[in-house]
Amino acid sequence: MSPFSIENIAFEWLGYAMSWVELWATLFSVCCVWLAIKRDILNWPVAIVANVLTFFLFYQNSLYADSILQIFFFCTSCYGWWFWSKKTPMETPPPITKMTINQRIKWSIGIVLFSLIASYIIIHLNGWWPLLFPQPAAFPVADSFIMVASVAGQLLLAKKKLENWYCWIGVNILAVIVYFMKDIKLFSLLYLLLLAMALSGLRAWRKKDA
Repeated sequence: MSPFSIENIAFEWLGYAMSWVELWATLFSVCCVWLAIKRDILNWPVAIVANVLTFFLFYQNSLYADSILQIFFFCTSCYGWWFWSKKTPMETPPPITKMTINQRIKWSIGIVLFSLIASYIIIHLNGWWPLLFPQPAAFPVADSFIMVASVAGQLLLAKKKLENWYCWIGVNILAVIVYFMKDIKLFSLLYLLLLAMALSGLRAWRKKDA
């Protein structure tokens, strides 16, 4: 049996069977967000490991948008690792910056539009490529919004934009609901924790920017 299989059970608690892939994906995800709040460059290599584990977890639960998202996360984690390692002529890391009002409006509209486009595609994946996507997509509209808003949040995080935390707050709220309904209960609790951490990150970055 593959170590990435959701049938490979780590332990059971109160009737809930926990797979090894879900357990390790959760632990690495918590670590990378905590390191991001601390503005520690190690958040990126830890995130890369979390991306690989989470890809298998979501794919096997028919959350196709979320599994595709992990491929993007893997690439942007590599970029973020490189970007954060850059030094200015004064040998200081890139500063935290804010978006303009126009930029916030454009990004918000873009998130909504791309979520609608993505949901149409995700809904039809099972019909277009049944060998790659053998089961119908679960919660395709909500899953697509999580994917698109996460892409936006990851790009803004890599660029050290304060608004990345607003994206993650929205993503985490919806993810708590979707993953609980899909019976990935540890990941639902994880995103509840990530919601609290995103709020903490927003406060921390605001103080740093002040």
